[in-house]
Amino acid sequence: MRYAHSSRALRTLAFTLTTREQHAGGPRTARARAYAALPGKFRITSLPTSSHTGIVRNRHQLSVFERGRRVGTATRVDLAILLAYDVFAQSIDTTIMWLDSARVRFGLARRDELDGRRVWVVGAPQGDTTSEQFWVDADRWHVLRVIQRDPRSPRDLIDIRFTEFVELLGVPVPMRSVIYRHGRLEMSQEVSQVTVNRRVPASAFDLSRWTDVRP
Repeated sequence: MRYAHSSRALRTLAFTLTTREQHAGGPRTARARAYAALPGKFRITSLPTSSHTGIVRNRHQLSVFERGRRVGTATRVDLAILLAYDVFAQSIDTTIMWLDSARVRFGLARRDELDGRRVWVVGAPQGDTTSEQFWVDADRWHVLRVIQRDPRSPRDLIDIRFTEFVELLGVPVPMRSVIYRHGRLEMSQEVSQVTVNRRVPASAFDLSRWTDVRP
């Protein structure tokens, strides 16, 4: 992936994230503004921003905020962010280090298919759908699927599938994903209103306190 997409031009991203969650009473839709400073920093701010609610990630550290107060923390490598974003902005050795921290058996790889596409599966043998693993398009060299324990609820197994991409400054950026939990569809997410390489203040990624980010 790093060799196939060698550009390092993409440094920051900002975009609107629309999430549709599945519930017994019908689907629910929520919107948020997301910011990324690559590699390693990611933030999602619920809309309207006056709610002061969202999550902030700095590498393996995660803070959850509600109404401006930090209400939860977690320590866990997020494979989806690592392989969809960070991998294109850092060295291969750094990515391998974080894969090792996430307990991905990156030396274990096999061929398979996903939705008619040829893929490489890294981290799990045939039939294993519970180990930390990721699936890479064998022709386009971007991540298509990530299976990992939920960073905020380690007992839950989540299966993220990236279904649409757009290339920005030489980097394939996911535009749509679907997320399964224990084999059941939980939500879909769509990206819109993307801007690249605009300055994002360092305070946006402060894990200790909530800071508003101006558009």
